[in-house]
Amino acid sequence: MKKLILGISVLLALTSCNNSDKNVKQNITEEMKSTPNELVKVENFLNTPEQINFNETDFNLSWSSHPSNNYYKQEFIPKDNIADKYKQMIMIELATGNITPKDAVTQKIQELNARKATDKMVNYQVSENKNTNEILLDFILSTGNGDPNAIAEWNTYRYSNYTDKAGSKGVLLFALSKRGYGQDITAFLTDLKSNRAKYVADFIALPNPEINKK
Repeated sequence: MKKLILGISVLLALTSCNNSDKNVKQNITEEMKSTPNELVKVENFLNTPEQINFNETDFNLSWSSHPSNNYYKQEFIPKDNIADKYKQMIMIELATGNITPKDAVTQKIQELNARKATDKMVNYQVSENKNTNEILLDFILSTGNGDPNAIAEWNTYRYSNYTDKAGSKGVLLFALSKRGYGQDITAFLTDLKSNRAKYVADFIALPNPEINKK
């Protein structure tokens, strides 16, 4: 199947808790099963709800990864979506260690700026939600321009500080991702132009899931 090559956070690229961190980015992009998410048994490393309701759609836990002691990632998609060709996805990533939301956002912006050389669609906006002390990153990118298998992807990322019951600190990412494919990309971008602000506002209003990592 296609790997999730777009929009995946690399929080662990900045952490320094152990010597294996430099390999995490490669591990995170491991291939997922092309199976509807309701048929896949997924380990809930963060003990989050296994279903998140957003805008009257239920997103079910579909994939998870815990490739190092200080990094966790979980993805949620509607039951009629397939992981390698999702239309909507909610992501939760947790990195513990010497990292702040500002560090994570800075790293992601560096990636986006570097990507502009080969992806003309790349655009982003950064803001701060003072009510929740979150840093918000809203961005769009693409792959396969002109290809029938082209993808346009829009994401809104919410970065916040995290402290567990033992006092370990880190960064929590709560994110919404939407995609358009091939001939549907024009309609996807038209919808995004009209409704982007609403999607951002609605997702900001969604409470962060309760986390109790194993």
